[in-house]
Amino acid sequence: MGTTFFCPFCGKAGSDDERVCSRCGRSIEHWQEFPFEERLLLTLKHPILEYRMMAIQLLGQRGYARAVPELDAMITTERDIYLLKEIATGLTRIGSREARQALNRLRDHPSPVVHQLFMPEPGSPGRSEER
Repeated sequence: MGTTFFCPFCGKAGSDDERVCSRCGRSIEHWQEFPFEERLLLTLKHPILEYRMMAIQLLGQRGYARAVPELDAMITTERDIYLLKEIATGLTRIGSREARQALNRLRDHPSPVVHQLFMPEPGSPGRSEER
């Protein structure tokens, strides 16, 4: 029995001896030819949550603005609050206008738990006190 391998382009599980992904048809051998940040973008589709979280952290640390559309799309598809919090941190670190717009969408997330993460503290600017 071989090691489980995940296609770096689409995330499909396969055997470690595959050279071409049976789902997306991409050549696995060309993975290393991509720039590091582009490989991180592809890792955002990885089926293992921890890999996605690590990619988000690194993209944010590098301030990689090309990640914003991918992170923004993840806001509507991801449900894990820890991953969504990592997305918020990454977008904050990127800091572009597009990243701030994505953060605003995250603040309007339908999940009450996620929504609560982004509510200002009572008494802080941006939140009115109830009387």
